[in-house]
Amino acid sequence: MFGIFKDAEKSIDTYEQVHTILKSLLTYELRELPTRYEFWYRVAIRQEECRSLQAEHRAKISMTSAVGRFHQKQYEAMTKKLAKLERLADIYKLFCLEEERANLNHRLSFHQEDIAALYNHIQHKELYTYCDSVQLQFWEAIRDDILQAIADLD
Repeated sequence: MFGIFKDAEKSIDTYEQVHTILKSLLTYELRELPTRYEFWYRVAIRQEECRSLQAEHRAKISMTSAVGRFHQKQYEAMTKKLAKLERLADIYKLFCLEEERANLNHRLSFHQEDIAALYNHIQHKELYTYCDSVQLQFWEAIRDDILQAIADLD
């Protein structure tokens, strides 16, 4: 008789799903930094590291040598990585404001299925992160998909 009544599963809205996805992504991006620093300070450190690498690669670009072309590719990759990291951080700040919950839920309702699928992947990430190269590909795919789903929030 006691098995008849099950606890009602907690319904997680789209806002909470995106919040969890963004926090997981940023935590992955910051994994190499010491956890003794505050979260936003670590985000700023990572952004500054990307800017420094970007400037260093830009200074060494030369189309006359293979090493110079290497720096061109690295500069372009670092520019993309920095832009995505800044976008994730900006969106995550928006999702830290509880007052925006109803508005964001409404605006995200068009992408509810996509976000729910990404959230499900995050909940079972241990299935997809069995080695470093696969883990990197997994988080890049999650990042690209969530950025696509929330692209129209601005």
